[in-house]
Amino acid sequence: MKPFEGFTAETIDFLWELRMNNSREWMEENRDRYKRVLKEPFDSLAAALVAESIAFGGREMKCSVSRINRDIRFSKDKSPYRASRWVVLYDAALQGTAWKERPSFYFELNPEGYEHGLGMWCSPSAFLAAYRRKIESNPAAFERMAKKFEKDPLFRLEGRAYKKFKNETLSPLLQAWYPKKDVLLVARGGMEDILFSPELPQFLAEGWSRLKNFYAFLDAIEAE
Repeated sequence: MKPFEGFTAETIDFLWELRMNNSREWMEENRDRYKRVLKEPFDSLAAALVAESIAFGGREMKCSVSRINRDIRFSKDKSPYRASRWVVLYDAALQGTAWKERPSFYFELNPEGYEHGLGMWCSPSAFLAAYRRKIESNPAAFERMAKKFEKDPLFRLEGRAYKKFKNETLSPLLQAWYPKKDVLLVARGGMEDILFSPELPQFLAEGWSRLKNFYAFLDAIEAE
């Protein structure tokens, strides 16, 4: 596999064209181009991030790169392809699809730009209950960590929240974190020079290093 050399203008052109021509006929005509300008660079980026994973995750990690095909079985949108692509980094000890229920780092490229950060999207209810209990067990420690992200110029707390879970004994800051259904710390950017640079893996790893303590907090949770 070639080292990651940065995405190209043709990568972005391909994503825009796919969005505007989302059909199997168009994809078959552009299959070789897809492999050259999107699939191969993403695979190289994923390998570079795995090599950096101990620095930002504190342990060896594996990766999963999204498929270009969409699962349209239960979707009203029958577009067969995604006009974006992402890579997820997770604990190498996890097997199969278990990573989907655990915290992971991610990077996504789309026609408008990119986003990256740390997240949990498919956490089971037992895990989220344990997450809330852990906040309640030591709110002062969690607040110290949350305050750092309040001041962070890059990452922002996002994600859906349950309306039914409230704890009015917690501070207003912690009440933003406590009822989360999706726990996400997200940074976004447009068509910046870093996307087209071989330094992108190091740029992401440096950013994710700022999330290491929160990753460790989530990773230590054991759902009952």
